Amino acid sequence: MKGLVLFGTRPEAIKLTPVILALKSRFGEDCVTIVNSGQHRSLLDDTLRTLNLKVDVNFNIMSEAQRPSDCVTRVTTATCDLLTENKPDWVMVQGDTATAFAGALAAHFVQVPVIHLEAGLRTNDLSAPWPEESFRQMIARITDLNLAQTPRAYTNLMNEGLSPTHTAIVGNTGYDMQKLMLQQFGDGLPEDAPKGPFCLITVHRRENLGTPLDLFCQNLQSLMQTHEALTFLWPKHPNPAVGKAIEKYFSEQGDQLRIIEPLDYITFQKYMKNAALIISDSGGVQEEAASLGVPIAVVRDKTERQDIVELGLAQLVGGDGRDLISVSNALLKSTVDEVAKQKWIEIQGSGQAADKAITEISDFFQSRDNVSQ
Repeated sequence: MKGLVLFGTRPEAIKLTPVILALKSRFGEDCVTIVNSGQHRSLLDDTLRTLNLKVDVNFNIMSEAQRPSDCVTRVTTATCDLLTENKPDWVMVQGDTATAFAGALAAHFVQVPVIHLEAGLRTNDLSAPWPEESFRQMIARITDLNLAQTPRAYTNLMNEGLSPTHTAIVGNTGYDMQKLMLQQFGDGLPEDAPKGPFCLITVHRRENLGTPLDLFCQNLQSLMQTHEALTFLWPKHPNPAVGKAIEKYFSEQGDQLRIIEPLDYITFQKYMKNAALIISDSGGVQEEAASLGVPIAVVRDKTERQDIVELGLAQLVGGDGRDLISVSNALLKSTVDEVAKQKWIEIQGSGQAADKAITEISDFFQSRDNVSQ
């Protein structure tokens, strides 16, 4: 049984790597073809080197000012051609990106079974996050095996009428990787890290660009004024709209706000582990912060990771940061709820998600083979 794993962004590669390693360990080095769409370039290339993950095929579809529709068109065509030539037994995609949707669509067109890792996350609002919510819902409809992270995600899929024989709960392979990397490389910060308490910021979502981002920056300015002893670190994001907003509002901010180069995966984990507060609109960062027990202010109106909010490990502040000051003040005064943190880790599979995923994949195709005989 040979498969093809497709990704195009850093989060996809991180969460798929434990599964790739588990596949190769169980079925041999040649059991899977690793394909990079090229949806992201520099950030992903650095991550692949960090993970020591060798790509077999790279579509290199990235272009300047690329729209989601451009990415979907190019990846669908390239994947259809590759699947027609290679004829794998299955295709695996992860998450809710344009690459994941295009890869699943291509496999559906060529009639190759689709496996969706991280299935079932929902806000049930197609505008938030956009276009990811629509991507993940559409992927579910053409997937042969949906691998959900959590019981909530599984329930979402059941409520949408999907078959329980085509759905399984496996946990979060992102936690598998986070746990492994921190064990291997430790959590010590670089020498140029702030000596005192700091806040880590990542804001880049499409639905937050424009007016919401402007308002967020204004609210962040107010937060900084009330916490002068706190250093704020904001790694650059490739989207020029984010850079323009930072330059507009923080060009004369001084040393309290440090705009730093993008961090590699391991260094970012270290900064998260040591942060007093994280402010982010990223889904993956929500998961990782909660696993570390670091409070996170989520710059969104809605999140598909509701478990984290319900456990009290994160709070929503709005896509414009309207509640940023009050929530951040409360989080900075709070202590880690170790019981909630452990519950979240258990929900994610406690570092065994990749092995569980491989077992479900093997059992699923074994069952299909038995039925066809």
